[in-house]
Amino acid sequence: MTEAIQSQLAAGRQARADGRMMDARNAFARATALSREAREHGLQALGLRHLAEIDLGARRPEAALAHADQAAALHRAHGDSDPLDLAVVLKLAALALDELRRSPEAAARWNAARDLYQAAGDAEAAADCAGRIAG
Repeated sequence: MTEAIQSQLAAGRQARADGRMMDARNAFARATALSREAREHGLQALGLRHLAEIDLGARRPEAALAHADQAAALHRAHGDSDPLDLAVVLKLAALALDELRRSPEAAARWNAARDLYQAAGDAEAAADCAGRIAG
């Protein structure tokens, strides 16, 4: 099953690189569904992350927020992923919340992402998050 999931993720990445966003979205949605069935939580979170990125690019912040929050919940519940994976989805959630003009919630996500980036030694990403909060 993992091979099928990886194949869908690869197809989604290729479709996105080719500018075929609907095909990319469909492939990432299939990967997410297959991952859920297989209880591959890390891959499910990755599929959700890609869906959130596509949703943000398509100016669908509500959908992006839902996907990013689901991915964050998976990372937190299954704690076996890289903390930077959680930081990325928190950043996506913050971007969606900024689009929705929900500043206090966005600031909380920016702060949490910043803390994870700092802990991982990624000063540039941490500074970017801090700048978003201040700015």
